[in-house]
Amino acid sequence: MTLPTFENVTLHEYRDGRLAEVTLPFSAEYAVALSINSTPYITMASSGTYLREHITGYLLTEGIITDIRQLVRLEVDEAALAVNAVLLDDPMIADRLERIKTLSAAGGRGKKIPPPAHLVRGELPCLRAEIVLQAMNEFLTYSREHETTHGVHGAALYSLAGERLAFFDEIGRHNAIDKVIGHAAQNNIALADKLICSTGRISSEIANKIIFARAPILVTRASPTTLSVQLLRRFNILSIIRAVNGRFYVVNGSDRIL
Repeated sequence: MTLPTFENVTLHEYRDGRLAEVTLPFSAEYAVALSINSTPYITMASSGTYLREHITGYLLTEGIITDIRQLVRLEVDEAALAVNAVLLDDPMIADRLERIKTLSAAGGRGKKIPPPAHLVRGELPCLRAEIVLQAMNEFLTYSREHETTHGVHGAALYSLAGERLAFFDEIGRHNAIDKVIGHAAQNNIALADKLICSTGRISSEIANKIIFARAPILVTRASPTTLSVQLLRRFNILSIIRAVNGRFYVVNGSDRIL
């Protein structure tokens, strides 16, 4: 079975003062469940292609196995998006599985808790298109660290009037979003009338963070994956992508753009 690597999604483009319906291709994202010796281990985001290579590389680069010969076989069920890695019965492997608990630099989560239905938003705030463009223009030129290293992502919190309330650089886009949300929580800043801006691609992991944080608006200069589009629409997040050079696309909530 060959899984689609992209999907055409209908959304709205803002350009020259008006919104128009357009269709864009977005990269497909699938949730692949990995079991080790028939015990569920992790659910990971994947393009859905070359699962044998993906899982084999993951086992090696995470240090779960140190030699390909420790991998007895891979049982791949593409229809179910599930892989069972049968490893040698080795106490050292069992010990490594217990000790490997770290997050990657990108901050992505392995074992995901799906957002509950009560987090579906009701009415969304209205947002002026000029504020989106103004905020993103400032946001994308604000980081001196990015200007120096080109090695960091950024995230920021803005008011609906375009006032920057917080900004953070980070090596991973997940961590940058976490810092913005954490800053708001620590300083009792309500998110209901704020927008979170990001430099990074919007995967399902990023969408989940926004949903769990109860943030109503997400703006990014990058693109989403197909799974994140489904989540942002299902939980009714005002979602704006590719907000650069005086235009942007609205994935969800085009009726709230003024």
